[in-house]
Amino acid sequence: MLFFIAILLAFTLATLYGIITGKKFTLLNTRLKGVWLVGAAFVFQTGTRFLGMLGINLVVKYTLAIQAVVFGLVFMCFWLNRRYIGLWIVGVGASLNALVMLLNGGRMPVSFRAMQRAGIDKIGNMILDGADNKHIIINKSTKLTFLADVIYLPGFLGEGIRVMSAGDVLVAFGLFIFVFELCSSSMEPAKRI
Repeated sequence: MLFFIAILLAFTLATLYGIITGKKFTLLNTRLKGVWLVGAAFVFQTGTRFLGMLGINLVVKYTLAIQAVVFGLVFMCFWLNRRYIGLWIVGVGASLNALVMLLNGGRMPVSFRAMQRAGIDKIGNMILDGADNKHIIINKSTKLTFLADVIYLPGFLGEGIRVMSAGDVLVAFGLFIFVFELCSSSMEPAKRI
């Protein structure tokens, strides 16, 4: 929900900015490149997570390689659209997530305590059983724990993602900036009748 709120808030502020300046925007004027790369990364990651939950050990075995492909596709899209400052911020947040995952075998460490606070300890038990190829529970050997999924989001902010990382917070902020940039850069003077 935090990502959705960031996008909605940016869209709303861009609309108000347009009203104040007498301009309107249309997303048809945007010139994003390589958006299909993000779609491909999402499909690949979701598909491999589903296969991992079905118990296909091959997917779990190659978790690090799978995450490298996912991040590679996303960063290629970011590079193609590097003129947007918001994407640089999203890239920094994603890089922090990639770093902590790389140092922990390709999986994002997650706080079991934060999951309990969020009421999603059943998912924590699934992670403990090894059925999730994207997450591991934080333990004594976890590296860069402060960058892991340790932030509990209460209430409606946490809908969808109850526990997140510092990198996720930067991604949400970057999405806000990016959507505002995207909307405001595509504005044209409103036609008067």
